[in-house]
Amino acid sequence: MLTPRLRARRAIAGLAALTGVAVLGACSSDDGATEAAPEPQPAISIDSDLAMNPGDGDGPAPSPDVSEECLELQEVWAETNRSLAGIDEEHPRVLVAGFREAQRVFTAAEAPEDVPGWDGMGDYLGTAVGALADVDTDDADEVASVLTLTFSESDTARAAAAHNQVTEYLAAGCRG
Repeated sequence: MLTPRLRARRAIAGLAALTGVAVLGACSSDDGATEAAPEPQPAISIDSDLAMNPGDGDGPAPSPDVSEECLELQEVWAETNRSLAGIDEEHPRVLVAGFREAQRVFTAAEAPEDVPGWDGMGDYLGTAVGALADVDTDDADEVASVLTLTFSESDTARAAAAHNQVTEYLAAGCRG
């Protein structure tokens, strides 16, 4: 049986994989005696060419085939993922702040009806923020416990599926 701390660690690791956060491997020494461990590949990644202000010198200009609405959704999605990047149970204040900021950014956008997985991600973020509303953000054990009681492995799997659906839809230029 998994301890609450281990279950929380798995849930957080799953979320980190969702947002494309890679865990760094061990460093190698100068003498070459120890090789660096390979970095695990993220479950998804955010396109590094996604510009915050497309066409303003902050990346490539948008494709004329992508609607303005799609570009806005892509920016919201990228910002949501940036908010979740780097969260882990060892830094509970950052973890809680990351969930709160991700939900704030995500819900500030007008919820599109046709984006697969959008509602699922909204539910996941809303549930996390609601569960973490009254925690002591400096207490790693309390934060881990709350997340463990809030999300099962199947909840995390559903969030991963929803995340992948949104990412694929947006990467395809908002074409299902």
